[in-house]
Amino acid sequence: MRVEVSQLLGRFDHEIPFSPQKDFVILHGPNGIGKTKLLELIDATFSMNLQLISEIPFRSAVFEFNDGSAIIIERTGQEALPGMGEEESLSEELKFQLKQPGGRTIPWNASKALRRGEFSPGFLRLMESELPIRRVTGTKWRDLSVGDIVPAREIYQRYSELLPRAPLVPQLDEIPAEISDTLSSITVHLIETQRLINLQAMRPSRSSRDPDNVRQPTVVRFSEDFSRRLGEAMAQNSRVSQGLDRSFPRRLLSETNLHPEITEDAIRSRYSEQNEIRRRLTQISVLDASGELPLPDRPLENWERRVLWTYLDDTEEKLNTFKELLNRVDLLREIVNSRFLYKELVLDREGFHVVTAGGKEIPPSKLSSGEQHELVLAYDLLFNVKPNSLVLIDEPEISLHVVWQKEFLNDIVRIAAINSARFMVATHSPQIIHKYWSETVGLEPGYENEEMWS
Repeated sequence: MRVEVSQLLGRFDHEIPFSPQKDFVILHGPNGIGKTKLLELIDATFSMNLQLISEIPFRSAVFEFNDGSAIIIERTGQEALPGMGEEESLSEELKFQLKQPGGRTIPWNASKALRRGEFSPGFLRLMESELPIRRVTGTKWRDLSVGDIVPAREIYQRYSELLPRAPLVPQLDEIPAEISDTLSSITVHLIETQRLINLQAMRPSRSSRDPDNVRQPTVVRFSEDFSRRLGEAMAQNSRVSQGLDRSFPRRLLSETNLHPEITEDAIRSRYSEQNEIRRRLTQISVLDASGELPLPDRPLENWERRVLWTYLDDTEEKLNTFKELLNRVDLLREIVNSRFLYKELVLDREGFHVVTAGGKEIPPSKLSSGEQHELVLAYDLLFNVKPNSLVLIDEPEISLHVVWQKEFLNDIVRIAAINSARFMVATHSPQIIHKYWSETVGLEPGYENEEMWS
């Protein structure tokens, strides 16, 4: 993959090659060079957020894929000027092209779709629950604090600081299927700098305009999210277990042969491996600590081996319902607990708990900023990123100790092994880059790798 953007922020031309053999690429450069806007543009393109694309200052962007195809975005026409009417201010054109490997070019002018864009029904409900407004007609709202009746766009402009970013949902019915399929083939996950505040889960506060009253710490939301995920895994395990238990007698009676691979050593080895998984599940309160009864300390009879083998097959299938979750839990705890001093992260049915060396429990929201950043970032990467995604991480160094920064990309490699994701990391911290200077792309002419930091 290769990304090329011209006139970003009106002046910068950037090119980012990203080899398919690499797990990550690092974008480095000083503040103001457009690292954040570049990541936002990539995310907005693949999520088809035309509103955000139109708000980012750039002239053109090229997204070239490994098969030789490319998506090209160009902005043409007159820039909007202060005082222009709504129709005039949208005179600038936003055009897409898909260039296919065989030479065919598929164009699409997105400007019309953008002009007809609307807020999603869910976002309109959120605005109504959080702001002093009432719907008057299908498209008009009364601002109770002022008394006038205005469109939803005007309401959003007035209260945008109290709301999450609200992309207009474009009318995409006219987009060529080839362009839509190409963009939807890559899942992008953006992790922004303001990751400690959950801007999506806003609490009812119709009479309040204080942003702090309507925002929930992300670490709290993620704790609730883990509790939900664990509950879903336990429900799935229950369904699988019930089905296997019902059919166990029938399967046992129908299998009368003792196959050569069912040796006593194989049985004891599988039993030991499954007990280790049970031990790990005990740590997240899925199982109690009593464990399984030990196998008899004597040679097993043939009938015992046959029964135990069927039992072990069933147990393996039951335990596999937790396998994916458990692998992520283990790595999350390993990463986070290697950073925390004199405290330990514990995960169970209730979510996150942090316990000090003295046994005192600390709410996750009371952790230091650096500790919350570490926990939130690791959890987001392990649990919220879909397999084979392109993950964009903006300034991972925020609030992280220098020693933690040096381990960040090592953690990324381990996480990539679990979810097969690839990462584009924007930073101006040499500690984040650490030993991976060969994987960097400088975003300002004249700076080359270590020379930038000398």
